Amino acid sequence: MASLLKLVHKSPSINYLLLAFSGSISSISFSPFDIKPIILLSLAVLIYSVQTSINFFEAFKRSFVWGLGYWISGTGWLIVSIYYYGNTYISISVAIIILMGILLSITFITPISVIKILQTNQNIINMSLTFAAILTLMELSRFFLFGGFPWLLPGLVFTDTFAQISFPFFGIYGASFIIYFLSSIISLSIFHKNRNILILSTFCVLIFIPKFHSSEENYSKTLEIGIVQPSLDPFKKFEHRGASNIEETLINLTNQISRADLVIWPESPLPYVSSTAKMQNLIDRVENDSMILTGAWTYDDNNLYNSMILIGENQSYSKRHLVPFGEYVPFQNQLRGLINFFDLPMSSITEGNSDQTLFKINDFNVLGLICFDVAFPLSFLKEIKNADFIINISNDTWFGKSYGPYQHLQIVKARAIESNKWIGRGTSDGISAIVDNKGTIVEKISKGKTGFFEGRIHSTNKSTIFYSFGYLVAPLVSLFILLVAIIKRIRT
Repeated sequence: MASLLKLVHKSPSINYLLLAFSGSISSISFSPFDIKPIILLSLAVLIYSVQTSINFFEAFKRSFVWGLGYWISGTGWLIVSIYYYGNTYISISVAIIILMGILLSITFITPISVIKILQTNQNIINMSLTFAAILTLMELSRFFLFGGFPWLLPGLVFTDTFAQISFPFFGIYGASFIIYFLSSIISLSIFHKNRNILILSTFCVLIFIPKFHSSEENYSKTLEIGIVQPSLDPFKKFEHRGASNIEETLINLTNQISRADLVIWPESPLPYVSSTAKMQNLIDRVENDSMILTGAWTYDDNNLYNSMILIGENQSYSKRHLVPFGEYVPFQNQLRGLINFFDLPMSSITEGNSDQTLFKINDFNVLGLICFDVAFPLSFLKEIKNADFIINISNDTWFGKSYGPYQHLQIVKARAIESNKWIGRGTSDGISAIVDNKGTIVEKISKGKTGFFEGRIHSTNKSTIFYSFGYLVAPLVSLFILLVAIIKRIRT
């Protein structure tokens, strides 16, 4: 392997091709492919390439090319919504994906090139810690910059493995720190020809051993829920009789639910706001006595919100993390009208406030999260601590039969483990599921299926270390390591 890497290093064109390929294959580490060790090898190639760069500019170019492969491959499913639902030419759709890949690569990957400025004659362990620290801080920036895009976090590959035990302690980016460190060990061992450390590092694949299903816990509080998946086309609800067809589907499926205390409908299933007479007429046709928690459009003070409402109760939550170009258009004065994609229905949404209260459902405190919200654990630190369980609704129909919805479900599983909370997930066309506090799918409806299921969701009011103070560990440790590296660099 060392000889191959050296050969690649001597040929710039081959080097860039390998980097792009290495970045792109990392996507198969995530769901639905779940070939998890690939992420270590892919990152090792990135780190080796940056380490062997002759200067900062070369390190920047190499990390950019790797990042371009990473983002275009990992988020390529977005082309479904851009091309099909955005009704654009395939050439324009591809161009948008490439442009997004360029932006994400420059913002979230290329800062690793700062290692060339900090580079000192450190041993493999210390250098690996420095790489891991820089990469972790880059990852943390993905929660905040440009509204946040915490997708494809390497730590997600720990789901369904023994290593997921790290989630309740250090969260998803603590898990990523571990992956970055191990990848650096592999890469730097090859670079420094340290066979002993390299051999030891190969045992790191043991962290990907599948988890063992633990015995069922005893729960003191349980809620019977039903989840309805209408499998709707997001555009058909705006067509003639489209809304009425969806109404019939929701009513027929809901009326078949027999024992649920709470029925969950998906994110924004209908094209009208919740205060209209149409919504009330719809509810009046539901024959069972279950409470209904549904996605809905709400309108207040000339602002449109993507919300979750408990029907018949004065309780609601409005989505806090909006999807760019889907629910709002950045630089809309310049972009609207250029192509149809920038004029999608309901693409002028207002984000919800950060001080919204939990739902009170029977004796439970319930945190409602809508779609993209579930990817932002730092935004809901207090709410998750105080919640008995989480309800997540989404409309992943926009992504068709791509791998995007599977990546989304993987995030949901990670959040359940990280928070020690059960999650009930209702989506428009899949994947709807009940996920327990260990990340195990208890019940589900597959992608593209119309139907419903009934199940139990359990209260776990015990908070994890991560939501108490563990969320500070990865950033503080990374900052400390980076500070030490800067001091050493200044002294040399």
